[in-house]
Amino acid sequence: MLSQLVTLPILFFYADGIKWTLSGILLMSALYTYSINQLSNDRAAVERAEHFARAKRLQAVQLARLERDKKQKQVFEAKPFRFLDLPPEIGILVLSHCADWPATFQSLVRVSEHVQQLTFYACLPRMPVRLISHEQINSFSRLLHSHPELTQLVKHMWMTPMKRELLPTSIAIVKKCKNLRSLATNSHIMQESITLRGNRLSHLHCKDLTLLSLRSEAWTTLLTTTNGSAFFRQLTHLRLIGDRVPQDFLLPNLTHFSYGNDTSESNPCIGLAMLDNKHIYPKLHTVILTKPRTSAGGLRISRAAAKIRVFIFELPLKRTELEMWCDNASRRDMWELCA
Repeated sequence: MLSQLVTLPILFFYADGIKWTLSGILLMSALYTYSINQLSNDRAAVERAEHFARAKRLQAVQLARLERDKKQKQVFEAKPFRFLDLPPEIGILVLSHCADWPATFQSLVRVSEHVQQLTFYACLPRMPVRLISHEQINSFSRLLHSHPELTQLVKHMWMTPMKRELLPTSIAIVKKCKNLRSLATNSHIMQESITLRGNRLSHLHCKDLTLLSLRSEAWTTLLTTTNGSAFFRQLTHLRLIGDRVPQDFLLPNLTHFSYGNDTSESNPCIGLAMLDNKHIYPKLHTVILTKPRTSAGGLRISRAAAKIRVFIFELPLKRTELEMWCDNASRRDMWELCA
């Protein structure tokens, strides 16, 4: 009897522990079930959001495709722009904007004979014609031979044949193009192609000259003839590669002068002296000395002296003389930068 009374508290606590254990199990089960439901709901919400996002993207793609097809249909159904119905003056003005795009020019001259003629008249007076390689020189020679009237349209020419055997063809081309406004070449081609000896100077309209190679003794040959001195006196823009500047030779119309070479040793004193010599160069007001930049970077411009228009152009190493001349022919050159 006494032993049974002793065991009653133990049974009571044991039963109470079982109760709390069952409560904990039920609570954990409820929490687990709730967590699983929440995770399932969150995953379902994410999947629904991704589904709607995909649907929205597909709808946007379909709308864009429909809009594109609609525009293409409008283009196909619309009447083509009748460019050839424009007055020739307006057509030439429109085509002249292609002068800076050789690939577009080549495509236009293949459209038709009429468009070809319009393109020639629109672009050739504005194009910087660059003749260097065998293919370029011979191709342009054949063009002038088949269309002799085009010689009057060429206004800007760079002529530097890569091989000696191209010299006769190169000289013949420059001889034919007597309406040149700007010319870049060497002293030999200039001597042989421009009538420096004879009754009448051949290239009366050339005002801009770039001499790419010149020996000191070549000045004697160029300037001692009547037509040779007349040619230089008509120049307004002159660029020389090197410091071989003619001394004591009157250049009454020269307004812009530039010189330089591929070294950093060019002397700005030559430009300063020329600008001061108003007897020999009465109209000269801008002198530019060019030299390669010794450090990395783009074009750097400075003045040789304060308030004096003698500019020093330090050119990037990759900047070529041909690129400078093309900018000159297109009126985006160093003269404009100093204006």
